[in-house]
Amino acid sequence: MEGGFRSIMHLSYRDYSSVPEELRAEGCEAIDEIYLKANLIRSIPDWFFPKMTHLRFLCLAGNMIENVPNQIGHLECLESLDLSENDLHRLPPSLGLLNKLTKLLLNGNFLHRLPPEIGHLNNLQVLDIRKNRLTYVPIELSQCSSLEDLLMDDNLGLVSIPTRLFNLPALCYVSAERCNLFQLPFNINTSTLRFVLLFSNNHCLTHCPLALERFALPDYDALKDKMKRIRNPSCYRRINCSPVPYCLNFPSELIKMKSRHALTIRPYTLLEAALRACAGFGVPVELLMKFNLPHCLKLRLTYGPVACCTNASCGREIFTEGVLMLLKRREYARNFVLSALFCSKLCADGWFQYNCSTYEELPWNIPV
Repeated sequence: MEGGFRSIMHLSYRDYSSVPEELRAEGCEAIDEIYLKANLIRSIPDWFFPKMTHLRFLCLAGNMIENVPNQIGHLECLESLDLSENDLHRLPPSLGLLNKLTKLLLNGNFLHRLPPEIGHLNNLQVLDIRKNRLTYVPIELSQCSSLEDLLMDDNLGLVSIPTRLFNLPALCYVSAERCNLFQLPFNINTSTLRFVLLFSNNHCLTHCPLALERFALPDYDALKDKMKRIRNPSCYRRINCSPVPYCLNFPSELIKMKSRHALTIRPYTLLEAALRACAGFGVPVELLMKFNLPHCLKLRLTYGPVACCTNASCGREIFTEGVLMLLKRREYARNFVLSALFCSKLCADGWFQYNCSTYEELPWNIPV
């Protein structure tokens, strides 16, 4: 133990089979940080949490911990929690009580889901959930307004990421490589996002939304190999694009997708108008669940718009209907398909008139 303003207990690499009893000794209240990395610990005893309410940093990485007790919510001063490389299959809801937590490391476990209460961590800046078994990321995570780094790589069951996560106000770094993503978000927080790693070994991606083009590398793999891995699950909208011999995956929420060449100016549907009007109030997810709204409204408002109009001078939300343009850069020899959504023919025509020297428009249709 080191004296001074910060007391640290280094107990890593000592083959402990349990949390050492010496931490119960008198004076433990002076400990700010505990490092118990790479031991043989299987569980955290109940006495640990009431004794360590003052703890700021806790590292239990590289052990064999299977469960985190609900009492972890007592660590109200905790700022950093490292539970990476353990045997965790679930996390308790009380994790959401750690209001001061800024860093949560959970990589290298067996987690199938995260508790919705994780959305209560308003000060969380770093979340590492790589190398788990996650199949989805809870929409409640979009309430973590301080989140800067989100690492999700190597979750083979992860097929999509809520668009709202890419619009967190402080998000700077997001990665989800070597997953099984079928689609990517159409709009992102362009003011803070600097590093987006999504394209490596996500073999089922069929196109790149225009908003993510600057982070993408054109896929020049042999067409025969690409055809073997592309899949089109029934839960996605399918679009035929004649320059590529496979269907493109689009969100099922897009009930109406039209080409700008087939449209005349028409009013929005009542559902689309209602969703846009309600979205302007910015109601939190938890409150939405309490309102007695029709399911279609509640679901769409919970997950937010599928996209915002690509025309920067508009930016109107798109929930259930939009004008779709498929594009390729004129400088690319092969067809690296880019997608853009607009709220109206007027916005689509205006945008393309300004960008037609950079992009070539590709024809598309909805399969019968």
